[in-house]
Amino acid sequence: MSTVKDALDRARSEAQDLHKKIEGNTSRDQAALRAEVQNAATQAQKLASSLRTVADEQRADAKQHIADAAARLEEAAKHSREIASASEKELKQTNRAMLEKSRTAVQSLSQAIAARRAAMAKV
Repeated sequence: MSTVKDALDRARSEAQDLHKKIEGNTSRDQAALRAEVQNAATQAQKLASSLRTVADEQRADAKQHIADAAARLEEAAKHSREIASASEKELKQTNRAMLEKSRTAVQSLSQAIAARRAAMAKV
């Protein structure tokens, strides 16, 4: 159980770091923003994949929150795939969309951790 706990806590920490990184992109120039958005998308996709593995080891209530977080991260990654020829305005919109999706993912992971703690308290 501690391995699962560690994996879930680590996933939430990584999602929080991703959110901070995306939030920091708001003041960058177009070239830097494009590179950072692409990098954040790659991180989001990797984190979503690792969450799918963590979800398999959870109880139903936590599993749903983790699945929601993975879906939000995959959506964030999807938004950024189309930025190769995007204008600065479109880049900023993509960054804002990724920021919102990553924030929602962090919230879902926090809910999963709370559900896990509640289940452990009942035991």
